[in-house]
Amino acid sequence: MSKTIKEIADEFGVSKQAIRRKLDATFRAKYVQAVPRNGVQTLIVSNSGYLLLKQHFIGGNNQKQRGETFTSTTGNKGIDTIALLKQQLAIKDSQIRSKDEQLRSIQKLLDQSQQLQLMSENKLEKLKMITSENKNHKSVVDDVNTRPKKWWHFFN
Repeated sequence: MSKTIKEIADEFGVSKQAIRRKLDATFRAKYVQAVPRNGVQTLIVSNSGYLLLKQHFIGGNNQKQRGETFTSTTGNKGIDTIALLKQQLAIKDSQIRSKDEQLRSIQKLLDQSQQLQLMSENKLEKLKMITSENKNHKSVVDDVNTRPKKWWHFFN
């Protein structure tokens, strides 16, 4: 019962790279052989090598499954799967509601910022108008003050 690296990786639920990392030179010499399939050299792991890899990947993993397990029977979803999906959907809905609220608050802050910016621009324009009016008034006063005063206008 020899298997390819891809078949072993799929069975153990790991990547082909993870399997290849375990195939060092001594392991390859003892348990792996290259066999041509469809004109391509394919690495085949012998049954005893498969058992060693299985012991490493499945026996060495003492991780507990978290959450509910997926059960499926010939295309029909089990009750556990549906309950899990409903739970995930409820979590996603609450996350979306939270994001919507964040968007509303950000939009409100943006509106306030724009209003403040408009108010400051209006004040700036008013100040510019006031300063320009003062300059004009001052220049008229300066013109009047800088004219030479003639003494004979008193006699007219």
